[in-house]
Amino acid sequence: MGVPSLDTGPMRAEEFFAFTATRPDDEKWELIEGEPVLNASASRLHQIIIRNLTGLLDEQGRRTKAPWEVLPGLGVRISDISAPVPDVLVRPATSAGVECDDMIIAFEVLSPSTANYDLRWKRKAYASLPSLRQYVVVAQDAVEVVSFDRANGFAERRFETAEAELDLPAIGARLALSEIYRDTGLL
Repeated sequence: MGVPSLDTGPMRAEEFFAFTATRPDDEKWELIEGEPVLNASASRLHQIIIRNLTGLLDEQGRRTKAPWEVLPGLGVRISDISAPVPDVLVRPATSAGVECDDMIIAFEVLSPSTANYDLRWKRKAYASLPSLRQYVVVAQDAVEVVSFDRANGFAERRFETAEAELDLPAIGARLALSEIYRDTGLL
């Protein structure tokens, strides 16, 4: 039989999306610099915040008949060897497919195991997409949201009170932190 040859180079995005199409829907895979990475299951608080963000944005989009859509867990092609998956993203409603490269806003809910990666690698990777206008990082252990906007060179803006509102100028929306953190027990 012999030893089969294996391609030891980085996995390409096409291979990655073919691979993830065979995986159960509850698995969250990302392609990072050619390596497929399976993320741990999200915590209850993480999922509540994602639910709140998705619901708030979806409601805003329906009310205004927005030309954008909000989706959780869609792969974003950054390069031929990187396709991370933001927790929630906003993209043009006219787009189709199992991946995107045209997101307008990316949201990540910080987990202890991914905080450094989300704040460094993902921030830089997402900013490389010309379509991205805003990257938003949401803490799950405190009422704290950090926004990085292309309009101001991706400089950091912090929102740290339940009364604060996160502005999303690219889509003409504002989200109250009290609503982002609703049902989390953090308010």
